Amino acid sequence: MQRFARLAMAALVAAAVLGGARPSLAQDEAKPLIIGATRLFTIRQGDTLNGRQMSVQDRINHVQDVFAKHLGGPHSKVTWKAWGDRVHLYLNNEFVLAVTPADARGTAYKTAKQLAPVWVKGLQHGYAEGHVHAVRPGQ
Repeated sequence: MQRFARLAMAALVAAAVLGGARPSLAQDEAKPLIIGATRLFTIRQGDTLNGRQMSVQDRINHVQDVFAKHLGGPHSKVTWKAWGDRVHLYLNNEFVLAVTPADARGTAYKTAKQLAPVWVKGLQHGYAEGHVHAVRPGQ
């Protein structure tokens, strides 16, 4: 009888753990990065920024927040810097997003350094499209 009770308790604990993990897995599903009405590329993995775990949606929110600060400004410059096996992307010298090996594995690219130019081009396109919509006619 005691053995049956232990097995039942183990099954309940396992169900709770697996059931509790579902929302976090759903939160980290691949999502498109969209600036304005322009789809730039898909972010498929979470990451860590300054020691803080970031979901896919957190990464997208960060990019959109940085873009919001710079849209409507006189210029934009998207740059990148290799950082170990990662590549950090910057908009006007402000960190926007890291391209990670996990990001590369989720695509047809083998390394973050190979994927980075694609994401740089996407960010430049997103800024150009967003800038057109952020600046009022006659300015």
